[in-house]
Amino acid sequence: MDRAIIDFMREYHLLVRNFIVIASVIVGFVCVSGCIRFGIAIYRRKKGIYPPATSQMEH
Repeated sequence: MDRAIIDFMREYHLLVRNFIVIASVIVGFVCVSGCIRFGIAIYRRKKGIYPPATSQMEH
């Protein structure tokens, strides 16, 4: 049992580092994809090809 605790303590920094790297990759992907999505929406709205929301449509 003591050996398992010592091994865990020795590798703990690697676990934390890998967790931070994986979380950073996920957050980076979400930020980039969100910027692309909203960039396309802004471009389409500026060009006038973005359909209005359903609540803004005339009956």
